Order: sequence, then structure tokens, then C-alpha cells
Amino acid sequence: MSSYVPVKVISVGSTAKSEQNDVDRHNKPRLRRSLIISAFTEKYSHLVQVINAPVASNCDLVGLYSSVHDVGMIQFLLDAWSKWEAMGPNWYDECCQPGWKGNGAPPLVPCHAAFRRDCNERVSSNVMGALGYYCTDNMTPIVESLVTELQEDASIICEAVNVALLKDSVVYAATTHPGHHCNFDNFGGYCYLNNSALCARLMQERLGDTAGNKRVAVIDIDYHCGNGTASIFYRDPDVFFTSIHCDPEIEYPFNAGYADQIGEGVGKGTTLHIPLAPGVTWQEYKPALEKAMNAIIDFDVGGLVVSMGLDTYEGDSVSVSKGGFKLKGNDYVELGRSIGSFLKDKFIPTVFVQEGGYKMDVIGQAAADVLGGFSEGTGSSE
Repeated sequence: MSSYVPVKVISVGSTAKSEQNDVDRHNKPRLRRSLIISAFTEKYSHLVQVINAPVASNCDLVGLYSSVHDVGMIQFLLDAWSKWEAMGPNWYDECCQPGWKGNGAPPLVPCHAAFRRDCNERVSSNVMGALGYYCTDNMTPIVESLVTELQEDASIICEAVNVALLKDSVVYAATTHPGHHCNFDNFGGYCYLNNSALCARLMQERLGDTAGNKRVAVIDIDYHCGNGTASIFYRDPDVFFTSIHCDPEIEYPFNAGYADQIGEGVGKGTTLHIPLAPGVTWQEYKPALEKAMNAIIDFDVGGLVVSMGLDTYEGDSVSVSKGGFKLKGNDYVELGRSIGSFLKDKFIPTVFVQEGGYKMDVIGQAAADVLGGFSEGTGSSE
């Protein structure tokens, strides 16, 4: 019989159940967070403690994220909405969500893309131009609530690292927005700032301060490759990054996540991409997960970040058009238990950071089951 490791869910006081900026038929990040927290407390109340992270209105996003992101991009995200709103209605038909019927300024989406590799291109002072410079798609809008939500997410990550380093629980960071598609100076794919990368960097810093092992691993279990996180740490010898995802020849983000991309320079060998064909079940997925976890253990890490995307669920609306994966139900308990079994009795600080997942009728249960399974898998035997 095994004992269970406590689960600490780091959130903020407000957990909106509706989308005040409901501009995408797939992406419902505020609803997702609410459903997941509710599922934790309903099914695993005996394991879970919800902790509200302190959020300061003057939270220094630039100072926090500058270790993983370009300062110019961070500042753009802080200023974009106010600049867009100030431009007035005469501009709103040029660069907004088609069919927008809300009051006030509509969400801002890119209406062009810059030649990012061209030395003649530079960031425009016009917010529409700057958005096209930094954003990689037209599905990641700038909305009125964004800065507040990014401040909340940053506070959640900081508190999650603090709690994880106590080594008395597994920690789930209930961020609103995913982040794994953001690289150093671009955002997109529903992501604005890379929370998993920040979590790994903060772990490194804190572990180094205590003269501990500052080598950290990030494992991304989202259906889509964590291309942004891979890019940020591609040349870092102290961060091992591994991603299990749908083959990039078939699925977004298309241009990254190939098995032969293994890192570069002093970071060569610290990236492990495991692309899988559409349609895999848990039986095919489990060996890939075991391969990734064995590589993490071989790297001898002092901390672990799990980028937890749940769009691997059968029938997920974002994934299903290309075939999707076929994980379902109790597979997510097994997934969590499998990860946890590799860490049993190792006392490695672990933070799960929320990424994607768009099947709202099962998202809460799946997330809770991963953490419930992990709690059992990493618990001590009695």
C-alpha cells in the first residue's frame, strides 16, 4: 500500500467561470481554470489544499520574465491594450476579431506579419505594427483583462516555486494562460508569456542560492510541441527539455519538435523531442513517457516542471481535425502515476504548470486525475 503526497493548488482569489472576452470558439482559458480547480476540490479534497497567491498590482513582469523573454516584447504586452484603446474607433475595423459585437474596443489581433529575420525590419511604434512583429498568428488576441491575468499568472508561478521547494507536496500552478509556444521574443498559439520557462528559471535560481543541484528538467505533455520552451533552453546545459507531441509534419507548430533537434552548442543533448503519430492510445503513449522520464532521471535534476497540456484527450476540439490522440478517462491517472513513479523517494521539487486543453466537459477531471495519479505514484510504500 502506498501513501499519497499532498497536492497544493496555487491559484488566485478570482476564478471567473465565464469568458469576458469570448472571442474564440476553442480557447476558454478562464473557464478551464475554474473547472480544473473545482474538479480538484470535488474528487481529491482529501489530498488538495488550494493556496491563493498574493498578487501585487505593481507586479514586475519585466523583471521576472526578462530571464526568459525579450524586454521589448514584455513591455509591448503591458502597453498594448491602452495604446489600442487610445487609437479610437476609426482604427477598430482594421485589426480586430471579425464579427465582434461587444462594447468598447474589440480584441486586437495581428493583421500582418513582419519579416522577423530581415535586418531592415524593426518594431513599429504603432501598436498594430508591433503586434505583427511579436505575435506569430491571428488567434492570440490582446484583450482588456490581459495585463491583470499575466500579473496573476506570474504571482502563481512565483508562489508555486516557493511551495515546491519545501519538498512536502506536489504543486499545481493554476495559471489562466498557457505559455509553451512563446520563445524569447515571439508569442502566439494562445500563449503570451512562457510560464513553464519562468518556473524552471526561478527553480534554477533558488536551487543555486541554497547550494543545491540547479539542473532542472521540463517535460511537456501537451498534444502540441512546446516549441517556445524548447527554443528558450536550446543552448542551456543546465535545463533538460523533453516534449511528447504530435508529429510536427502533421500538426501545429509544424516547424519545431523534430527528433533530430537535440540542442545546440553547450546545450547539445539537452533537448529530447518525441513526436508521435496521430491516433495514439495510452498503450503507445506510455513508452514515450517512460523514455522521456528515464532521460530526465539520467540528467540528475534538482527540480522538475511539467507543462501539462490536456489536449491529448480523445475528441479535443483543437486536436481532432488532424486526428488527435486517444487518451481518455483513467489514462490520465496512469499518466500521473507513471511520472510520479520515477520520482518516488527522490524528493525532487515538482511543479505542474497548466498549458492547453479544450474539451471542457472533461478538462477538470483529467487535470485532477493527473495530479491524483502523480500523488500516488510518488508516495512512499507502507
